[in-house]
Amino acid sequence: MSLDYLSPALKRVHPDWETVLRQPGCARTLASIDAALTAAMHDGKTVYPPRELIFNALSFGSPADVRVVILGQDPYHGDGEAMGLSFSVPDGVRVPPSLRNVYKELAADLGVGPANSGDLSGWARQGVLLLNSVLSVEADRAGSHGKLGWQTVSDALIDAVNRDNPGCVFLLWGNWAQGKAERIDTSRHTVFCSAHPSPLAAHRGFFGNHHFSQANAWLAARGRGTIDWAPAAQPGLFG
Repeated sequence: MSLDYLSPALKRVHPDWETVLRQPGCARTLASIDAALTAAMHDGKTVYPPRELIFNALSFGSPADVRVVILGQDPYHGDGEAMGLSFSVPDGVRVPPSLRNVYKELAADLGVGPANSGDLSGWARQGVLLLNSVLSVEADRAGSHGKLGWQTVSDALIDAVNRDNPGCVFLLWGNWAQGKAERIDTSRHTVFCSAHPSPLAAHRGFFGNHHFSQANAWLAARGRGTIDWAPAAQPGLFG
């Protein structure tokens, strides 16, 4: 796949994910996205995450390796925040409000202590796919790349997990994520839905959802182990 802007990111992608991205529908959409991002770069616009990290979530394993999927909306749009993993920020960056609420629920659910890092790479290494529905954003303009075509790409990635994975947990927080629910075969996978952890919504059902303990119980019952949800203090793969 010959792309200008996205080529550095594609070099980091697991081969099985690259196969998905090279499918005709995805490839055509990525070519259109690449043209838009290249134009933005030439116009001097800042795009997050850094171009080499756009597909960071796809670098830790194959669709079959995924044990939990956590779907976000689009990347953080502040300087130095986005790292290609939904809800995650590089070690040393202030933990954003939504992630602080994730940590609060994690503490209430599993008794995990306060985190000293917002880097969730440790989860990704265990098979947690931290995927945003939209994989890029213009600086300081939340949702600005929502119409570039990224939904087609994230749909294809979800479809690959649905098709190729032996059974995993989908945590769908908020309306954007829950829009993917119809793509999931619940005879093989399980889906837990709640409000989004943003400060505007967390008190409407995110707090008290017990998704972390429920995910581990489901995985353990099917012989897929459990996730160590303790937020990692270790630096990220590209940190």
